[in-house]
Amino acid sequence: MKVCFRIFVLLSFICLALWLYRADYLRLPEIVSPLNLTGSLVFLFAAFLVSALCWKGVLETADFDVPARDCIAGMGLSVFGKYIPGKIWTIAGRAAYVAQGTKYSLAQLSLASLRTQFLDLWAGLSLGAVGLCVVGGLGLWGSTVFLLWLLLTVLIFSRAVQRIATVAGRVALRKQVRIPSIDLRATVGILPRFALSWGLWTIAFFLFARGLLPSHVPWTVGFGFPLAASLGIMAIIAPGGLGVREGVLTGYLVLAGIPLPDATTVAVASRLWFLVGEVFIFTVGFAAHHVGARQARREAQRSDRPGCDKAKRSPGQPTECGATVSSPGSDDGFREHIDGEANLYCRGS
Repeated sequence: MKVCFRIFVLLSFICLALWLYRADYLRLPEIVSPLNLTGSLVFLFAAFLVSALCWKGVLETADFDVPARDCIAGMGLSVFGKYIPGKIWTIAGRAAYVAQGTKYSLAQLSLASLRTQFLDLWAGLSLGAVGLCVVGGLGLWGSTVFLLWLLLTVLIFSRAVQRIATVAGRVALRKQVRIPSIDLRATVGILPRFALSWGLWTIAFFLFARGLLPSHVPWTVGFGFPLAASLGIMAIIAPGGLGVREGVLTGYLVLAGIPLPDATTVAVASRLWFLVGEVFIFTVGFAAHHVGARQARREAQRSDRPGCDKAKRSPGQPTECGATVSSPGSDDGFREHIDGEANLYCRGS
């Protein structure tokens, strides 16, 4: 992990702690149903993992060959970057992690990361709009949600926007920039991943509300989270969507039939609940990073090891120690080579 990325991770932790302290989101709520709360955490963790696979899916459509392990590591280690003012650090963070270990440019990976964010918001708003229709909230937020959804649709699918982005990148960077484009067929192929991740978050939030509220919780409650989370991410002035998500959630829960005091409790507590999921994906990403680093060190040590390195030689080619590698189809599997006074026996590959 390079020094710049380590500084980014440290800064994201500092901003997270600062905003949580100011907003006072760390109060533990009263738990009514531990079973529902545990189930919500299981779905929450699964949603984060699927979200990392969404990032990998977009990279694949742009012809970037990146292992799933690196996608999970980049997603996890940069998850707290959204709390840094600027709204771009999560997008840039996961792209920077992949760029530091591959031959791909940071500019191209950042554009792919931005497309991932657009697709994620598009799917979240689509699912949230379904819930908004059911609870009768179109008159309140329908126009805002539709305009944002339409804007994302144009940004994702319009070829004219892609050409404009290509020209803008060439002018800004003073060189030819290849914009990773996602055509309609490729987008349709990866949209189920985004739908699955938001579906898991919907179920997780529904179980979370049932874990805190003693009264009946309608199934439409779950759809409030995709709506509130998407609008919170798109809020320009609030790092991490702090405040915006809770406000939208409270209003949606009231529309769904939850009393205002209970709706406020669930909305505020959801920040701590979601933070638990972010800690989970950060931990998984940290572990994935160290597994990858350990594997890279082993491969480097193996390639630098002197002696009989038959793995890099074709059959019949002498090794550094003077032995000859037998062909895969040889009958005896061994071949003898005499080098001076020593007898060397090398097993055929």
